[in-house]
Amino acid sequence: MDLFIGNSDALWTLAALVPLAVAVAAWALQLACGFCSVDPPEFWHAVSTVVIVAVANAILRFALHTTDAAYGIGPQYLAPLLVTSAVICLAVPTAPFTAVTITASQLVICAMVYYALLWIREIYISTVLMF
Repeated sequence: MDLFIGNSDALWTLAALVPLAVAVAAWALQLACGFCSVDPPEFWHAVSTVVIVAVANAILRFALHTTDAAYGIGPQYLAPLLVTSAVICLAVPTAPFTAVTITASQLVICAMVYYALLWIREIYISTVLMF
């Protein structure tokens, strides 16, 4: 955290990348809803859903760490999956199992975007270093 407080370049980078990440996650939520044959939410509704999911998972992480229950596969992977699915189930009117499927699809789409950006960065770096 000290890196972002003492370094203005890192703070500007964080300020630029957080809205981009939220926008990509909202787009992935819309796409995942389409894959699961659920009427996708409007973009701003998807953005608010992604922000609510982020806040709910931050509260979950804080609660798990303060009670020393943050270790193991359940608190690390299953609890955030269930919290995210519960928020999606309430925000996008759908069944719980469909919400879990939407969550898994959104995770895969976000991972594909992340690794595509890493791949593009690697190509750019290797191209610049060649010349």
